[in-house]
Amino acid sequence: MAPTGEFCGIDPGEMGRLADSLRGAADRLTSFSKEFEAKLGRHGIGTPALREIADIAEWGKTQVSMLHGRAELIQALDAGAGPASAGDGAQGFVRLPDELAGFEFAQGLARMYGNDILVNHSGELQAALIHEHADEIAQLAENPQAAAAFFALLPSKVRDALPAIIASTGSKTARQDLAAFSKALGAALRAPTLVPAFAKVRNDLVRPVEGKIVAWNRLALLRGANAPSGVRSAAARALVLDDFLKNPRQDWRAGSIESRTYGTPPDLVAMGLEVLAGDGAAVRDAFAKMGGSDLKLSQTEKMKRFLDHAKGAGGDDVADAFGRAMEAGTGATTEKAGQHSPEAAAFTLDLMKVAGSFGADLPKPAKDSMGVIAKSYIHELASGARFDKAAYRTSGMGLPENWITLPGVTPAFYLSPGDTHRFLKSFVGDKRLTDDFDATAARFRHDTLTAAAHLDAHTDDGYFELASSMFGDFAGLEFKATLDVRGELDATDELIRDITKSTLALGIDRIPIVGGIKEAGWELAKAYGASKLLDNWADSFETRVEEATGSRSDFVLRLKYDTAHLLHSAGYPASEPPAEIISRTTGGLQTYDELVSAAKKETSGSGTRWEQALGKKLIAYERWMDSNKKLDIKLENSSRIQASETAQEQIRVWE
Repeated sequence: MAPTGEFCGIDPGEMGRLADSLRGAADRLTSFSKEFEAKLGRHGIGTPALREIADIAEWGKTQVSMLHGRAELIQALDAGAGPASAGDGAQGFVRLPDELAGFEFAQGLARMYGNDILVNHSGELQAALIHEHADEIAQLAENPQAAAAFFALLPSKVRDALPAIIASTGSKTARQDLAAFSKALGAALRAPTLVPAFAKVRNDLVRPVEGKIVAWNRLALLRGANAPSGVRSAAARALVLDDFLKNPRQDWRAGSIESRTYGTPPDLVAMGLEVLAGDGAAVRDAFAKMGGSDLKLSQTEKMKRFLDHAKGAGGDDVADAFGRAMEAGTGATTEKAGQHSPEAAAFTLDLMKVAGSFGADLPKPAKDSMGVIAKSYIHELASGARFDKAAYRTSGMGLPENWITLPGVTPAFYLSPGDTHRFLKSFVGDKRLTDDFDATAARFRHDTLTAAAHLDAHTDDGYFELASSMFGDFAGLEFKATLDVRGELDATDELIRDITKSTLALGIDRIPIVGGIKEAGWELAKAYGASKLLDNWADSFETRVEEATGSRSDFVLRLKYDTAHLLHSAGYPASEPPAEIISRTTGGLQTYDELVSAAKKETSGSGTRWEQALGKKLIAYERWMDSNKKLDIKLENSSRIQASETAQEQIRVWE
């Protein structure tokens, strides 16, 4: 029911007087027709005209109740509005949308539920009646002003107990039925407040209440309403979160039976976070205002208080709801990586510092969300691992001094290496999350190195080396975080398994940094980022890989040829490669895997080690690289930088 640009209003008092006047006129017409019909009948005169008058009188009587009903409806919907609802200079007029049919439909539903179904029945019959008309409630969402009228006319005690009433019936459709009410409420809350009486409903929802049960019911109704950001924030704060921050040491459980019915947390704090989840603006607004102006807690201290509660009485429900609220607040699922809004970025900076302070001890259900956030903020994490500039920096929104911006890397804030390392530890203990994050890191590495190679191909400003250095530091720092969380044996064994699976078993033309499996290049970078970090790693790594696969394990050598392939593909200046290292399939340089495959085919069944044949094939490659001094120096430096242990050594100083 969309508002019109013209005034549309009704004066209920005048409508009542009109109804009374119509009733009197109808009575007089009825008396007149009866009197004259009798007189004329005695003389045998027909009276069809008088019968028509009598019919008009009867019609008038039917309109009287309708007019009185509408006047009462309008007065009810205008309750509490005050003079501001009157039209321009038209004292007594009520400004409302111009269609009343939807209001009358809503009034019927409100009377049926509020005065009968929800108060006069129980058990299976009540459940059946609730569900029978749930679709009509859901349909109110298509007419937001009618939905507003429904909730305005529904008794407040019934509204505040609605989730509990539905759950108490034992209905198998309770979730579906409550969702219908939430949907209608959300539509009413998102619409302009044209029904004055609904303003009171809206205000009630964002005010503190006595008793945790009522608060739980209101939160349960709002949870699926997709309410506006301001309503979500104000309601969550008023009903639980403000009080939680001021006095966290309480029993926050409420609605245990209802929570089992709806699959929702019984913890009020978790329910408050559930209402916020999915709306980044609501989350950020709530955390900025939570506790009121008298509470002197920073945003990071507020976040930490929720995680402390999750590690204690709140448990997994609070940790999970907190994580999903943080996903929304950071814009991790709604904004593009490298293009985050200032509001979301500032919020994320605080969160990363808080999550990092817990590290591996972050409550497990929140770790999934940290992985999601990490993928969305890959630009910030990769930049945060850099040791080439301002290694002493503290985390903040401002650009560190003497910083060199890399092409395609657009962080919204700048983490210190220590904060980067600590945040990584909040989720890398879970292999599933690490694998998911590594896929994002691998794609980002590939795209960034490719962009840098293309730029350096035209004007060599050393971007390729700087990007290589960043990813070498980042890979090493991630592996160091994994090592700290999982322990040496588990971390190294898993890394070897991943590398042997991802890189040694690749097919032709699927090298890590340019082929179809970019993740392999990232695993390779992590391996050599950790090469000197672990005791006996350098001595045992090749042996352990060869024992596992029987394949070549000189990954640093491989990285050199992969880097040459990427630079040449990007058009970096060099002489024409000799024909023996040109791929017949692609017309470009042969990949390392193509050379390995050819060497294995040539030596199959000959008794000659394929590594020897590969060495001969690489001679032409080496000669070509050596003959192009600038290219040779660039790829040597870049491949070595990516295999650097600098990050692991320096983090001990700067963390």
